[in-house]
Amino acid sequence: MLLLFGAFIAGLLTVVAPCVLPLLPIIIGGSVSGDTEDKRRPFIIAGSLAVSLILFTLLLKVTTLLINIPPHAITYFSGTVIILLGILTLFPLYYAKVMARIGFEKRSQKLLGQGFKNKNSVVGPIITGAALGPVFSSCSPVYAYILATVLPAGFALAFSYIIAYVLGLSIILLGIGYYGQRVVGKIKFASNPKGWFQRVVAILFIIVGLLIFTGYDKKVQTYVSAHTPFNFDKLSAKLIPGKEKHETTDDNLNVKTPYDAPDFKGINAWINSDPLTMQQLKGKVVLVDFWTYSCINCIRNNPYLEKWYETYKDQGFVIVGVHAPEFSFEKVLANVKQGVKDQKITYPVALDNDLDTWNAYNNQYWPAGYLIDANGKVRRTEFGEGDYQKSEEAIRALLKEKGATISAAPTVSGEVYVPITAQQTPETYLGIQRASNYYGTPYLGDAPTSTFTPQAKLPANGWTLGGTWDVANLNITARGNSTLTIVTNAKEVYLVAGSDTPQKVGVMLDGKPVSTTDSPGEDIVDSAFTVSTSRLYRIVTHPGFTGGTVTLTVPNGVSLNAFTFGS
Repeated sequence: MLLLFGAFIAGLLTVVAPCVLPLLPIIIGGSVSGDTEDKRRPFIIAGSLAVSLILFTLLLKVTTLLINIPPHAITYFSGTVIILLGILTLFPLYYAKVMARIGFEKRSQKLLGQGFKNKNSVVGPIITGAALGPVFSSCSPVYAYILATVLPAGFALAFSYIIAYVLGLSIILLGIGYYGQRVVGKIKFASNPKGWFQRVVAILFIIVGLLIFTGYDKKVQTYVSAHTPFNFDKLSAKLIPGKEKHETTDDNLNVKTPYDAPDFKGINAWINSDPLTMQQLKGKVVLVDFWTYSCINCIRNNPYLEKWYETYKDQGFVIVGVHAPEFSFEKVLANVKQGVKDQKITYPVALDNDLDTWNAYNNQYWPAGYLIDANGKVRRTEFGEGDYQKSEEAIRALLKEKGATISAAPTVSGEVYVPITAQQTPETYLGIQRASNYYGTPYLGDAPTSTFTPQAKLPANGWTLGGTWDVANLNITARGNSTLTIVTNAKEVYLVAGSDTPQKVGVMLDGKPVSTTDSPGEDIVDSAFTVSTSRLYRIVTHPGFTGGTVTLTVPNGVSLNAFTFGS
């Protein structure tokens, strides 16, 4: 219920999102274009936008009917439609001829009912609202949260949240269109379809359509975000409730009210074990650990888990590593098996490719540990790295609770985890779905394949591209000898990358081959690292926490997913 209300409020707030502000002239202009006395127009625009947004979500996010459509195609379609509407509004006589020839006006009037007959055109506002639906679909963190986490867990619940969000958005846009129409209606010359005011509205349509088509609307969004004190994303994100529903304490067994551990659901394959169930594991102490093989936090976490497994498995302790993929290549069984082998993991690993078990636990972190007692109750949770001593003490306590005799000394003595430094560069995704801090020309999402001109001067944490790249939702792939430059602030720099054939990626640090500095990473040989299997590569390791500009020379066919960093 809290998220339902939050989704509604998020819809209301979306009107001040940077991605919506450039589109408000279309909402107001569409409401007044043609006839400022036609009070239906704001309602038709808001209604058709709502229907379009819901249908767009159902077709692209829920079904696989349009799965092969490139993400840019929808943007091109929306921008083109809005440009055409602007051109037709600029030349109203041609608009009337076009509508009469295709007969769409009569059909739309009939569909909307008798009360709409003999009034002005309804086609314009219908098409305007419908074209804006896909553009609005990425404007709210709450909406993205619903699609990414709630929707896989349950369609009915997620759909109710989507409706709540769309309702809030429609109400606020209706208000803007309605009152915008009233204000403009007081201006006598505004209702003249051949007057200069309507022509200004038409030109606004064309300008905004071109911005959407070319991707420059995103640059407007970036400018608004950078030059206004209002942080919409931060405010909207506060409406997302924490998925952890259980109170915790500061004790080692930190779950205040123990609860039944969910069973493993939708597991695609098992490694190091036959399929397991929670019922089979009753009587044992179980640590369910959510991880993925290319996650640096998980890679640093796993040696502690393996040591605990080796030390306590004979006393009735089991670890199940639930491999929940972040990238598509992490769904490939062979890749996961190689990751398990490379990280020397011997405990059971379950492939949760569809995140069914992830959602059953209401999880949202990599790594995340759920410690379960012999009665099948979750007694401790741990999210992220650290607190290894407390976690091991909790394991020992639950083993003793069930009657096990422990002769081995604890494997962890004292706090060994160094917290992330506040100034550290954040995890940086390179695909357009979650890309941030990108600078350069053209904009990252302009086309599936683009030739980029790098930005000469980058701010802290910024990155830029040079040469030709294929840009996808989750990665970028070099076409030719291409470059990527990123300004980092960390002790260690890691890169998730892959290639169908082994290829060398050159690495420069502050303009020098990285091997000639004191900071080459573990995977560096002669200022390059060889990319083959999709995994995490260690490319820079400074003696201490420091800043540095990393430049990669990337050969054709090498795909890059994300940078991660360590302190």
